Amino acid sequence: MTTPDRVAVVGAGVSGISAALALHQAGCAVEIVERDDRIGGRIGVAALGDREVLLGGKNIGRGYTRLRALLERLGGTGYEPFGINTSRIVAGKLVSLDSENRTEAMGAIVRMCDWRDLIKLDGIARKVRTTESARFLGSDLARKLGRHDDRPLSAHFHRNTADHFLRPITVRMNGAEPDEAYFGNFAVNMGMLIDRFDQPTTGLSALLARVESLVEIRYRTAVTGITKADGDVLLDLVDANGRPTRTRYDAVAVCTPAHAAAPMLAPLSEPLAGLLRSVRYFPATVAVVHYVHDVFAADVRAIALDDQPCSNAGSYGRATRNLVRYTFSGRRGRLTDPTDTEVLDLVADTERRLRNHLGIAPQSSTAAAIRHWPQAYCGYLPHYGDFLDALTAATAPHTGIALAGDYLLGTSLEACCRSGEAAAATLLSAPLPQGATR
Repeated sequence: MTTPDRVAVVGAGVSGISAALALHQAGCAVEIVERDDRIGGRIGVAALGDREVLLGGKNIGRGYTRLRALLERLGGTGYEPFGINTSRIVAGKLVSLDSENRTEAMGAIVRMCDWRDLIKLDGIARKVRTTESARFLGSDLARKLGRHDDRPLSAHFHRNTADHFLRPITVRMNGAEPDEAYFGNFAVNMGMLIDRFDQPTTGLSALLARVESLVEIRYRTAVTGITKADGDVLLDLVDANGRPTRTRYDAVAVCTPAHAAAPMLAPLSEPLAGLLRSVRYFPATVAVVHYVHDVFAADVRAIALDDQPCSNAGSYGRATRNLVRYTFSGRRGRLTDPTDTEVLDLVADTERRLRNHLGIAPQSSTAAAIRHWPQAYCGYLPHYGDFLDALTAATAPHTGIALAGDYLLGTSLEACCRSGEAAAATLLSAPLPQGATR
């Protein structure tokens, strides 16, 4: 077993960071290549007035063991309970689902679902709760459920269940409507639903920025192609000034979403690139708005919305209920290159709806942070186990190259972290870290 001396990690999101730290710990000289000007990827660091907010993923499940270990290596953080707290309008009434209160949550699920679907949902939840691997794509449970992927997820449940229970889950986690999602991938969503979530008391971006002290990072540098020659992996790079270079490495971990990895790997293998291009992604737009007074109450911190562009509006934190995060996703919320003015107009419309649902007075806002991702959510594919097998076969001949990202184990921060560790282990030809999943 030979440890590669010089390794490139393409992408500085959670997958790339976890791969880079594992490779650094193994003694490799690691260089991260990042097209953006900051670390964190789709965590989405942004300024809101004089504070920093995250417009992407920010909450840490209690089952996120590998991500919590990674944050600990970067200096650690305290945690405060956050929980999945969301509400729906069912039969004209506000029904709340709070993962911190399992008894009330079960009552809410019963009200949201058709009773004929409860046994099926409970069976999946029990299997996910008792088998950790079932929380990730490619598991035995996912493959078993995936045998029925000739029909979309919505076809496996009754309409009330699809509309009131499934839609908030699939739209929030994958940007996909229930008729665009598939049964074989639902256990991954269930794993996130039954977890309990905390919010770091130290900003995630502050912790992740400490990676800069451990490995070299090339910011504002795009990878335009990956090839191999004489046993080395060659990266064609273009810097912020448009200057092209070609750099040799012993190995490369490509830690980006599938849609970004495909054009990089096309010069190396068109079949591999074709598989990556087949993975579906959906757009999202997020706005975090600061209000003078609280918008939500302690017991109702978020509300999932239908039949409008805003799919979810919720408090930024458990105690910071005057910061509201608006997510525009799902079929009605797929905006195309929206301007800030257009987004704020949609926010104003959502504010009016919230006042009707929550019975609150109009609130004055003081600042807003907005981010649009043309390809924010990985929507997976039907029969995903077959896709993963084909991807493994297409990658196997290209030693010295490993993949990581939201399309391998799932979209959660934990899944991305584990995929990065698995990519590092592949390059090191070493056993996976304890708890990681290949």
